[in-house]
Amino acid sequence: MSVGERVVEWILRLRWPLFALVAVVTGLCVHWARGIGVDNAVEVWFVEGDPALVAYHDFQRAFGNDEVVAIAVHDEAGIFTPAAMQKVRDVGDAASRVEGVARVTSIATVDEIRGELDHDGWPVLRVGNLVGAAPDWTATAQRALGDPQVAGRLLSPDGKTALVIVQMATMEGFDQARDGVLANLRAAVDPLLGPEHREAGIGVIYAALNRLSTVDSVVFILASYVLIIGVLWVLMGRVAAMGVAMVSVGIGAAWLMGVYGLAGRDINMVTMILPTLVLVIGVSDCVHIMNHTAEVSEGWTGTRWALVRKAAGFVFMPCLFNTVTTVVGFASLATAPMAVLRDLGIYAAVGLSVAFLLAFILCPVALLWPAFQPTVSNHGKLQAFVDGCADLALSRPLPVLAATALLALVSMLGISKIVVDTYSLDYFRESHKVRVDSTWIEEAVGPYTPLEFVVKGPDRVDDPAILVAIDRWERKMETDPQVAWASSVADVAKRLNRELSADRSDTVPDNPAALTQAFLLYQSSPEVDLSAQVEGDWKSARVTVGIPMLSAGEMGKLIPRLVAMAELPSGVTITPTGYLPLYVHMMDYIVQSQLSSFGLAFVLIFGLIATLFRSLRLAALAVPANLVPILLTLGVMGFAGIRLDVATVTIGAIVLGLVVDDTVQFLYRFQHELAARGNVNDAARVTVRGVGRSLVITALGLSLGFSVLGLAAVKSVAWFGLLVALALGTGVFGDLLVLPAMLALLPRGLVREKAS
Repeated sequence: MSVGERVVEWILRLRWPLFALVAVVTGLCVHWARGIGVDNAVEVWFVEGDPALVAYHDFQRAFGNDEVVAIAVHDEAGIFTPAAMQKVRDVGDAASRVEGVARVTSIATVDEIRGELDHDGWPVLRVGNLVGAAPDWTATAQRALGDPQVAGRLLSPDGKTALVIVQMATMEGFDQARDGVLANLRAAVDPLLGPEHREAGIGVIYAALNRLSTVDSVVFILASYVLIIGVLWVLMGRVAAMGVAMVSVGIGAAWLMGVYGLAGRDINMVTMILPTLVLVIGVSDCVHIMNHTAEVSEGWTGTRWALVRKAAGFVFMPCLFNTVTTVVGFASLATAPMAVLRDLGIYAAVGLSVAFLLAFILCPVALLWPAFQPTVSNHGKLQAFVDGCADLALSRPLPVLAATALLALVSMLGISKIVVDTYSLDYFRESHKVRVDSTWIEEAVGPYTPLEFVVKGPDRVDDPAILVAIDRWERKMETDPQVAWASSVADVAKRLNRELSADRSDTVPDNPAALTQAFLLYQSSPEVDLSAQVEGDWKSARVTVGIPMLSAGEMGKLIPRLVAMAELPSGVTITPTGYLPLYVHMMDYIVQSQLSSFGLAFVLIFGLIATLFRSLRLAALAVPANLVPILLTLGVMGFAGIRLDVATVTIGAIVLGLVVDDTVQFLYRFQHELAARGNVNDAARVTVRGVGRSLVITALGLSLGFSVLGLAAVKSVAWFGLLVALALGTGVFGDLLVLPAMLALLPRGLVREKAS
């Protein structure tokens, strides 16, 4: 008996203990999976200790959380009425009472600085609310609309919309607490503004992605399960055969999520596809086991036990190797610098290994009863299609390969058009509320997204020369078309000088003593808190720039452009920090991930093929058949303008790991037939006829299964599913047309190599 037959024999003899073990492990995994949550926070994209992530956390410790939620209060009659202003106050008060909120800023909380002389003639500062207790609404509106710290930041130019800016608190485990904080914030504000009020911010995006990830993961599992059931029912011809396959992959998905939960992981917009991957990919082993059993059973005169042992044993090695190559494709993502891709690769590899194990435990045992065997027709339309592909490839190999080469060249032109970028709002469809609200707020009031910089000097930054340079830098940045405003402690210094100096100059005081005195007077007021603008004992200063929501690529160009505008004294440094530079850093990781994962997968997979078949020539012949669908898919991305982002970056390595499975099945059968017949064309024709049906069924099932991801509310995930479906759908033609055509042109060398 072969190795495969011995393994199947062992499984059949120990079937009842194995079934009991499967039941126990399944129960445990279902229990462990219940602890899985959802987390799309920035940390999931970076590995622990990443310098960019460390810098981000350092910024938060020094200045607080830079994550804000912008809540719009709109009144067609204008904000400067008692009723509208009271609503702004009420929203701010309600938000400030929510646990997890650090501070709230709005037109109702903005302070106005007024310089006066006391009865002894000494200058004093009066810090009071801009609106005041009994304001002159017309005068207040004029002052607010003329204040650069208010207009275009907290107030729309027409005075009809005010923003309440809610800054999140810095706390341990905030990423896990964010959804709860935002839900409580929404519950506090809804009674005042209604459930359809407009809000925007990075945290709002995260929370929405978490909700979509939860819903999508359930939808994917159910939709892919139903779709695969339909496909297998039609192609296998028996409900029982389809049922065994679906039970096998269903248990495999449960085991995967149990391991995932046991490891303390939460799903996100990338890893939410893990159960679907196991359901869709894992079913192929069941198809090969059952179809080959049905094929061998024609004319079989031995016992049912011997039939199952022979048929399942024959496909054991190619199925094992398929699993190894697919696992290698996913495991190659472990080299990616992004933590989320590492998790996807590692746990997909675990899930697919489990699916293989379960397929060879459950399917052979079920096939001991003829009712679980699928019906196979050698005269149906599917078989006619397969036979037609073989005839075309073997009779006209040169035209087939020429057409393939032309398709590859056109695809490479499309690949040259691929843009590497990621854009948070573009994860959502155009009609999604998060995207609509963000656009509305930016158009009505102005950009609300904070881009942060930290300015650090050799000693203290409350130096007139440094603050003057910061002020000059801010004004330059505001001339950039993508910058709405810039703010820092330098603006406070200017306001203080305007109120305290004799000439009311709107500049930073050039006298160190005068500057120090002004800040001492200012900070003596109990309403004043500069902790969000300066660090500790003036070691560094924070400069915040208001920009629209941009893609990582656009911000990657904007940030160095803004830094280059600064002309600071010697020894003074500028560091871009906060969330947005992390966002830009992700783009570099995307490129590294694509190159490292695909390169490693390519070398390992084709090295494994050469090892399995002990033939470098067969491994070399397998390359074109498997590269064509990848080139085609990437070409479609380029022509269609689909970005290479955090979701689509995995396509190259994953598709390679999947499409090569059919090639392994083909080559394994081809070597068997070549040894028996000695003629390459005959061996290739019989191979296509024998395994072609299974290849088409698995390709169709995989393509339709991945196409379910096209239903995703997260656009990048939808594109990922549709593109992988395209690659798998076209990949089968590589094995039915390209590979036989290449074999037809190199018969002698292959025969000699096999004979040797």
